[in-house]
Amino acid sequence: TATIADSGFQCPKVRFGKTELQMPIVTCGGMRIQTTFLPDTIKLLAPNPSRVLKSACQENLKATIRRCFKVGINHIETARGYGTSEYQLAQALSELITDGEIKRSDFILQTKLPVRPREEFIKSWERSWEQIGDAVGYIDLLGFHVVSTKEGIDSVLSDDEDGIMAFVEELKAQGKIRHIGFSTHGTASNIMKLINSNKFEYVNLHCHYFGDYHAEGTMNEYNNQQGNKAAVARALELDMGVFLISPLDKGGMVYRPSATVARVIGHEPFSPMSFVCLHAWKTRKMHTLSLGVSKPSDVDELLEAAYLYNKGGYEKELTACEGRLKATMVEKLGEEWVNHGRMNLPDCEQPCTNGVAMGHMLWVRDLVEAFGMYEFAKARYENLENQKWDDKKTFDENRKAMAPGNQGRGYIPTGVDYTDALKDHFDADAALKKMKQSHEWLGKKAQYKDEDLKERGWDHAYNLTAWDDYPSWGGVLNMQTIMVQSLTWGILGSGGPTREFRTYCKNVRLMIEST
Repeated sequence: TATIADSGFQCPKVRFGKTELQMPIVTCGGMRIQTTFLPDTIKLLAPNPSRVLKSACQENLKATIRRCFKVGINHIETARGYGTSEYQLAQALSELITDGEIKRSDFILQTKLPVRPREEFIKSWERSWEQIGDAVGYIDLLGFHVVSTKEGIDSVLSDDEDGIMAFVEELKAQGKIRHIGFSTHGTASNIMKLINSNKFEYVNLHCHYFGDYHAEGTMNEYNNQQGNKAAVARALELDMGVFLISPLDKGGMVYRPSATVARVIGHEPFSPMSFVCLHAWKTRKMHTLSLGVSKPSDVDELLEAAYLYNKGGYEKELTACEGRLKATMVEKLGEEWVNHGRMNLPDCEQPCTNGVAMGHMLWVRDLVEAFGMYEFAKARYENLENQKWDDKKTFDENRKAMAPGNQGRGYIPTGVDYTDALKDHFDADAALKKMKQSHEWLGKKAQYKDEDLKERGWDHAYNLTAWDDYPSWGGVLNMQTIMVQSLTWGILGSGGPTREFRTYCKNVRLMIEST
């Protein structure tokens, strides 16, 4: 069947803020396509690079990159923390240049480095440059990765001549990198602080129709609102490039939407996937959004939305669709709660919360009641439940130990007094009741059968997930399954096209050929 990709369509490009880069509105995200998430710094466990670069995974990666270039998606995004992704992508791009398929000026390469003390940061940079420098010559966009905590923010904003920002600016002066930015999963106030520093040329963040990930339910000091909408507006005001992280997955798992979401959005001209993209591009004015690809056909997923963006004429229906979704929230939650329910809540970095991500859990609970987004909400809440916390340690010790990409705890039924944390909320009793419901509905002990979910209106409409990605991705990184998958080269573990999957495909082909 012919697809948009086969029609000669080219992904539209827009000016990426003060970088002046012509950025495709869809970015090729490199977090789901590599051989493994295991860091290459663990020498005993890291796979042999030579073997990785001769693997079926690498051939799949090159084919996916070719597919992206064919349709004009020429921004490739990776990170030091994505296992083998960085060097696999660099090698693939180098080979395409050598073979004359592309020129270096044909693509934009972004990588990201974790915030560390200067010496550790430099070592991380040197490893990235070793893999990228000789392969493609320079890095277009270098980001500080997952800058979310107070300590991380202080580190990157420091004017110390021995700081990591000074080091990165020196790299830019040397021509090794072209532009400096940051990515974040932080609270709204922390993100606004980074943006208002005016030290960055672009930002990678969450600001989705269905919620802003860890910023949702947290307050910013710029306009006394919750979430990241003000952060996006401020970044655009400062002429920063704005990159939306994971709209299809962290934006609500819209590739397998709830039945309610699919019904309210409707079918023409939008699918849930195209709706969230067009909302980001048109309503929020963001420049590009990431598509986490794992195979060539994944590239087609967002081309429908990009095609609509380019064609135009959908604007009234986009506004109407946003209106239908808002009306559904008001009907299910009440207008007062929709407008104020996640306002005036302290974030998990404030001692009065005891580390509990109050706004986050109210957000996911609201998604279940309003839109039946149970699968997505449960995955998000379980991340909070998995947060380590030691009551023998001080609040600050525990806060600093939280992963910067997943801050906050779930509801704690006993031993935590929420009175002070809820003192500024318009309805503290309702907020506390809903927090308890979050835990009851979404916690580890909550087990619902498919028929139970359907009866409650929490079922999903369909599932467009084709097969597991190479690095054992299941929504939550699990080091045990990653190690098993990596050490057995995909024979065991949940990553990649498994033997069972390959056998199934072979049998399907034989069946088709015999008819």
